[in-house]
Amino acid sequence: MAICVNCGIELDDGLKVCPLCGRDQGNVEQEHIPGNYPSDIIQLHKKENRKHLWELSGIIAFSGIAVCTIVDLTINKSLKWSLISDVSIAAVWIIVTLFLFAHRRPFIIVPVLMLTILTALYFIDIITGPMVWFFPVGFPITVAAFIVIGAIITLYKAAHFKGLNIIAASLIILSGFCIITEMALDKYINGLVDLRWSLIVAISILPVALIFLFYHYRLKKGNRLDSFFHI
Repeated sequence: MAICVNCGIELDDGLKVCPLCGRDQGNVEQEHIPGNYPSDIIQLHKKENRKHLWELSGIIAFSGIAVCTIVDLTINKSLKWSLISDVSIAAVWIIVTLFLFAHRRPFIIVPVLMLTILTALYFIDIITGPMVWFFPVGFPITVAAFIVIGAIITLYKAAHFKGLNIIAASLIILSGFCIITEMALDKYINGLVDLRWSLIVAISILPVALIFLFYHYRLKKGNRLDSFFHI
């Protein structure tokens, strides 16, 4: 039995053209036909699966919005709690869409994800009454959280050795996020900033981060995380 010179599958006797990749077995100089290699077929199936999952998630999301809206109208004769659930469901669907179609592009996911969450929080603050907590609390904490995520991703991409140094830097960045969070909450609740628990977190994290940095650069000489944890 013959073997395809292109994709390696077994061919029935007498076949001159491979039924999988389309390669003419008598023409070894034939150019690659896009979409007919096994790897191309696998990628095509992945794209189709993502599309089908996106369509299914859209049906579920908009069905949930319709159900919540109808139930709210039936019980209360007006839109009340369903507005919050509708905004939340729509935001979750947008997030699912991002991860399905831009999962390998973190520098697209992070800003769009931040805008989605900020928009959802903005509308929820409007829906729940006079706008009071979005700008003093929701906006700064959300932006700070995504700056932290973006900084960690950038650091990971830029680092030559991705070892305990990444964990140490992430801990330091997270301690800064805790300080910003407490500042925003104190300003909103008490009208003044009185840092307490965030400083305790930062002081506790600092020696751990320094130990990680020392171990990475002095003892392990920049070993990667996968080799350090034997994975």
